[in-house]
Amino acid sequence: MKTFVFDLYNTLIDVKTDEHCERAWAPVVEFFAAKRVKTDWKRLCAEFDRYWKLFNERAVAERKYLNPECDCITQFESIARSVGGRLSRDDAAKALCIMREASIEKFRLFDGTIELLDELHARGCKVYLLSNAQAVFTRKEIERVGLSDKFDGVCLSSDYGVRKPDPAFYEILFDEYDLDKSDAVMIGDDIDADVRGAERFGIRGLWAGGGAAAHADEILGLVG
Repeated sequence: MKTFVFDLYNTLIDVKTDEHCERAWAPVVEFFAAKRVKTDWKRLCAEFDRYWKLFNERAVAERKYLNPECDCITQFESIARSVGGRLSRDDAAKALCIMREASIEKFRLFDGTIELLDELHARGCKVYLLSNAQAVFTRKEIERVGLSDKFDGVCLSSDYGVRKPDPAFYEILFDEYDLDKSDAVMIGDDIDADVRGAERFGIRGLWAGGGAAAHADEILGLVG
């Protein structure tokens, strides 16, 4: 194989977050206050969940994708309106990034990740990223851990409104970069999204629990 598609979070980056605690929302409350919107963290958290449920109900009714993806910037614009305020799209993006950063409990690159990606390139392979992620903060996090120059192509779900395991998301990546399904493997930590999703699309899926680097021998053994 010459085409290696990776998931990001808990495959290349070891991350743990909690979006349902005061720590995650307290700085957002402060941000809203600076915009003259008074609220509290429990209400913001509840509105976050309410909008997510509403988005999914609407998306199912539209039947555009089996697994639609929410644009969380729009979500934060709606949250602001629900608590009596108004945010520009730029400010909504800032609020989302503030919450994301405050929600992080663990964030680090798995040991051996860069070495694995570099070795795949050294063996003449192409490396792509297909991630269920919000682009507004994920691109910054990719840069933060030194992965910006490690991919031949990147597709993030919030940019397209669809997420794994939907075959349509895989199709977007393969169409955009003109990839060959017969020569590709998807590598990730999520059995449904990364393995079964890949198999439904028609490519091999490889489970990489504990991070892709922990499975380096198996992954490099696929090169051919």
